[in-house]
Amino acid sequence: MKRTLKSQRQLRIGEQIKQLISEVITLGDFRSSELRSGLITVIEASISPDLKNARVFVISQNKKNIAKYLNKERFIFQNQIAKKLKLRHVPKITFQLDKTFDYADKIEKLLKDPKVIKDL
Repeated sequence: MKRTLKSQRQLRIGEQIKQLISEVITLGDFRSSELRSGLITVIEASISPDLKNARVFVISQNKKNIAKYLNKERFIFQNQIAKKLKLRHVPKITFQLDKTFDYADKIEKLLKDPKVIKDL
């Protein structure tokens, strides 16, 4: 897997998209009732080098399939991005469930295992 450093423009636009999507989620103007109920947190927005695609990582306390519902209503977010950000192309938004916290919990449980503790 090739990892490249992100440009300042990618980082700036990613943060702007993250903030804008958070605002839209807070307003809660969705057709889907699954999105109106519950807390949704935007963790990160990662934008491609050509600025045409953006992956937005989200978590929700009680819904594991929240990304599916957000992807169904991505046009709302893309519409707001087109209105508020001055970009040549509106990035295609793809929502993904952020598994960082699940992974950290798994590692923490492994480290607390008695078999592992005696080896440390």
